[in-house]
Amino acid sequence: MSTKTITLDMEAYKRLKSVRNGNESFSRVIKRVVKAPLDLKTFQKRLEKNRMSDKALKFIEKHIEHRHKSSMRNR
Repeated sequence: MSTKTITLDMEAYKRLKSVRNGNESFSRVIKRVVKAPLDLKTFQKRLEKNRMSDKALKFIEKHIEHRHKSSMRNR
């Protein structure tokens, strides 16, 4: 396994150390606390496999429309 050396200021180091469990490595802490970014292609494939009902889609559309109207009023 390859490694990379990074520099942290003392506040960042103390925060990282404070969430460390026992002898957990800092790499493990970071992987536990900082979640991996969302893979949009995988997410889209999941959505295609698990399509929402028409009722759910209509509800979401109404909600978005309502939010849009509300934000337009606040201008």
